[in-house]
Amino acid sequence: MEKQRYIVVLEDQQKSSLRKVENELEVSITPSEFLSAENRSYQVIDKENGVLYKNLGVLVIENGNEEQLRSAVKDDSNPIVYFEKEREFLAADELSIISELKKQSAEIADKINELERYVISKPLPQKPLVEMEWGLKALGLGNSIYTGRGVDICILDTGLEMLHPDFSGREIEGKSFIAGEDWNRDPNGHGTHCAGITAGNIRLDNGKRYGIAKEANLKIAKVLSDSGKGTTGSVIDAIDWAITKKFRILSLSLASAVKLNEVPSPLFETVGARALENNCIIVAAAGNDSHRPSLPKPVSMPANSMSVMSVGAIDGQMKVARFSNAGLNPATGGNVNICAPGVDIISSYPENSKNKNGNYYAMSGTSMATPHVSGLLALYMEQFPEKSAREIWELAESRAKPIEGLKYRDIGNGLIQA
Repeated sequence: MEKQRYIVVLEDQQKSSLRKVENELEVSITPSEFLSAENRSYQVIDKENGVLYKNLGVLVIENGNEEQLRSAVKDDSNPIVYFEKEREFLAADELSIISELKKQSAEIADKINELERYVISKPLPQKPLVEMEWGLKALGLGNSIYTGRGVDICILDTGLEMLHPDFSGREIEGKSFIAGEDWNRDPNGHGTHCAGITAGNIRLDNGKRYGIAKEANLKIAKVLSDSGKGTTGSVIDAIDWAITKKFRILSLSLASAVKLNEVPSPLFETVGARALENNCIIVAAAGNDSHRPSLPKPVSMPANSMSVMSVGAIDGQMKVARFSNAGLNPATGGNVNICAPGVDIISSYPENSKNKNGNYYAMSGTSMATPHVSGLLALYMEQFPEKSAREIWELAESRAKPIEGLKYRDIGNGLIQA
């Protein structure tokens, strides 16, 4: 039988409550505080054992009885208040979406292959050398004296290629939440690209700046496999670890598509709220399911939760990126909070068969917009060390620049500014 994991939200973590859950679900619960480099959650969770992420009040179990869980939620005396099946998340960039479309749409395979060849082989823009990439200039970074010094930023993605010359000398902490894959290697490249935008510095080939918070404390959580896919469990595991470590900013360039009028998951609403209570902001990609201008799609999970900062993407002409999702579910939750550059963004990238341009590569997606926001939040936190995570969030939205002709549903409060 195929394994099915369930993510369970608990009202409290008293010993009597945990014993009740263990007895009802016939599972032994291991608190996350007992996990270590040698004892990972994915090695613990099986039919008889679950992991409780104590910072979040969230339990992960395998092959649970769905009827039993449903009954528990309806029982007011039961500590289980919500559950959902584990979902799959994808890296929120154009190539990942194209890869999925290829599998699903045989009748348009030729067109997709043509588009994919264009995105992969597209040369880096050969414009006259300037100090910064276009995205950083759009954010007004030239006016900032801050570098993110002392602020912990965690990138939850496919890992980081530590052999990349822009990171090889830096002291970087990381942990893998994917069985059999290391956090400090990144054959996929997506995580290295996002880390570069947030906390890189200048390109070695031309001296042009592409990274925002060069002196931030960069942390890496590998929650997406080398193929660019992950699950709710790996994401929750990493968020719990990051909160335990007291990281201030969690950057999630990943998304799971939702339907029109679909209600946001109480799971991620709980997780986002508990992160804020622990002085931590979760920033997430709005998703890339739209085909603008004719077919915008709603903000993806987990960005559609009110307690998670949702980031849309714009291009160099200050227009909404054609793929960027929109706040189409405001009644049920799912607004875009803010926007950032997300088209033709050059950043660090591993040298591999896909990347023909050395150590740098141009990518597009709300995946690229998200680390721009994460990097700028680090600058705010350095400038205003006394402000809480909620206050920093409010400051970022209040300073965002509206873009003439663009709607709130597409860009939220506007373009984040340094």
